[in-house]
Amino acid sequence: MPARPYREPAPVEPDLVPQQPSEAARLGSLRSVHAPPPLRRALLGPILIAALIVAVSAAGGASLAILVALAAVTLAILAWEPLRLRGWSAALHAQGLVLLRPGTRRVVAFDDVNEVWFEIRPVHSQAGATLGALRLVEYSGEEHRLPLAVNDGILLANSVVRGCSVPLLLEARRALGEGAALTFGQIQLDRVAITVGGARMMWREIRLAVVSHARVRLYRRFPILAWRTIRLDRIPNPTVFIGLVAQCAAKTRIDDPFIVPLTSEAEGLRVQGAEGGNERALREMLVGGLVCIAGILITWATYSADRNLYILAYGPIIFGGVRFFQGLASLRRGPRL
Repeated sequence: MPARPYREPAPVEPDLVPQQPSEAARLGSLRSVHAPPPLRRALLGPILIAALIVAVSAAGGASLAILVALAAVTLAILAWEPLRLRGWSAALHAQGLVLLRPGTRRVVAFDDVNEVWFEIRPVHSQAGATLGALRLVEYSGEEHRLPLAVNDGILLANSVVRGCSVPLLLEARRALGEGAALTFGQIQLDRVAITVGGARMMWREIRLAVVSHARVRLYRRFPILAWRTIRLDRIPNPTVFIGLVAQCAAKTRIDDPFIVPLTSEAEGLRVQGAEGGNERALREMLVGGLVCIAGILITWATYSADRNLYILAYGPIIFGGVRFFQGLASLRRGPRL
């Protein structure tokens, strides 16, 4: 019988594999759930606008084929987004998002987001803002689109931008203070100057930076003609960019009530704009109604002139009708911020 040692060595345990934090730990507590409005309500505006166009065209003596084509094109353009978002929802957590679509579920942690992109729309969306959607690009390269045509879309946008961009802004300010040059698409800036389109300008020569209509305009001596105009939907992390411009430029004025920037005075979000939600909604109704009526009058005037050729001003009619009904919807919802 072989001899056994008096004391055997303790068994060596394999290295413990670090456990990944659970989904609940990564995302934090649930804050709110955002979903698009009911489909019947979202399609009411497109149907009414299509009916208005058909009525105007019929009064102008348009053929049945033209009426059907105009109605189909109008409904296809205006109803595409509500139909696309059917069954979509976003669950907002303290530190991330859960995006739900029929058959798919995606988890996005704010710490994993490297770039935030704005999708700006020329016509206000269902959420009542020119900011139609956010695109979130993770460090791994995976991309997520976050539509804002949902209930409390402005709250969702603010929370996501705050969660993703505040850490990035802190890192950017630290790098800028250490003398690094930061790149935003085709734009490069450091603590001394900014380079836009190959032209370099010292910060001390920029007297005013204005954020308006989803653009940043940089003025040199007189605030009449901008030295450069930068579209926020063409650069990554636009709120971080605005925060750095506000820190470096002599003066920054924010006139856009829908683009919510991060400023150098606070790390949170600051909403600028003196007008309330009701005033903006009434203004949208007024502008939209006037443009729509102008399109109808142009069509009627040219048709009643007894000529072989008349102008069917469907562009102003569609644009004005959309603006009017979206202002009416915003007025019924009340202030959103």
